[in-house]
Amino acid sequence: MGREEFLGLNLEFEERGKRRVYAFKKCPLEVPTYHYGLYFGTLEESGIRLSIEGSFLVGKLAKRNVVELDDEMAKRWMSGGDLELPVRGYVILKWRNFFLGCGKGNGKVVKNYVPKERRIRGDL
Repeated sequence: MGREEFLGLNLEFEERGKRRVYAFKKCPLEVPTYHYGLYFGTLEESGIRLSIEGSFLVGKLAKRNVVELDDEMAKRWMSGGDLELPVRGYVILKWRNFFLGCGKGNGKVVKNYVPKERRIRGDL
């Protein structure tokens, strides 16, 4: 994907296996690394599905498609639940000053993409 000025972030983007996009800044040091960059999101047919970190990078700059959640909805989202919201397409979910990731709405429900290993477990 190369060097791009994406929402003023001035990052490099690279697509790696399974249409995953990583964001990074070039380092002048020659340091051997297996894996560099931050997982930014996945390229889908209908757009880019941001990771939690990708939504954090973009969220403060986004002018649209940001949905504010109350405490109960944020807990449901971080527990892996879908949300009943009348939105369509990809949206960034925000709770207070925190960006909780990206979901895709069909007009009735926003589908949850929080990985199982990052979900909240137990009683809240």
